[in-house]
Amino acid sequence: MRILIVEDEKHLNDLLHDYIMDTYPNALITQVYDGLVGRQTVQTQTFDLVLLDVMLPHVGGFEIGAEIRKHSAVPILMLSALSDEENQLKGYALGIDDYIAKPYSPKIVLKKIEAVLSRYQNETPDTLSTYGVIHYNFEKYKILIDKTPVSLNKKEWELFTLFIQNIGRVYTREDLLNLVWGYDYFGYDRTVDTHIKRLRQKLGSAADYIQTVYKSGYKFEK
Repeated sequence: MRILIVEDEKHLNDLLHDYIMDTYPNALITQVYDGLVGRQTVQTQTFDLVLLDVMLPHVGGFEIGAEIRKHSAVPILMLSALSDEENQLKGYALGIDDYIAKPYSPKIVLKKIEAVLSRYQNETPDTLSTYGVIHYNFEKYKILIDKTPVSLNKKEWELFTLFIQNIGRVYTREDLLNLVWGYDYFGYDRTVDTHIKRLRQKLGSAADYIQTVYKSGYKFEK
């Protein structure tokens, strides 16, 4: 499980890190202390959970939350001393999962982490479409593999959407470049291979659903 903590107060960031590691010793935790770095991090990496402070240097937590929700339904817990109703409603309007007011007990934060992860893992089937071991919801940018949430970046989502809406159709690399990257994209077709490789890695037990068609391209089929 990959967790991102964006909190500029180092002692709080470290405290959360230590408490989480005690409960989830196999977690891979990324600690960020600056809003600008936080925004760059969510643009280039994917996580299974994000703990996000509101008041950050350079770029605020609301802006980072909005950036995340452009391409991912990863659980977000927002942490802030701004505990008034207006700010809480602003957070929920962005699609965060919970708003925790400072000062807080790290034990309470852990309980909320357990609750939100459990909620994502036990999403009711009627809110998700299913294909094999994949459960997904396009509107919420949510995808679960074997009931475990997976976070995709923008291009990975676009590839997944194209594939699963066109089961069995063979796409050449040029097709995928034109449909996902755009007809005015002048990059290399190997860009497709790189993104397919990453998408397969994230799909885990469903990786083989993306099939390589010899001398043609790719298709999606279980």
